[in-house]
Amino acid sequence: MSDKNWQTWVWVKWKPGAPLEAWEKWKGDSTVKSAWSTLGDWDCVLCLNLSDPDEVEKFVWKSLRTNQWVESTNTTFAKKWW
Repeated sequence: MSDKNWQTWVWVKWKPGAPLEAWEKWKGDSTVKSAWSTLGDWDCVLCLNLSDPDEVEKFVWKSLRTNQWVESTNTTFAKKWW
């Protein structure tokens, strides 16, 4: 049975020289369900407790993009099939 709810994932690219603890600002934020370090084009991905696109956009621009170490973000939505 598939999960009918969309999951929101925000991929984050750090600016050069970002400290290891640059992500800690979001550690206690209930909007962030989980945070993952990644390999490849993006440095980390956050799974959010938001599914409304307007709420996601607001969170990205008012919380994520205000972090001085965030260079860029990319938001994706996924729905579990199995």
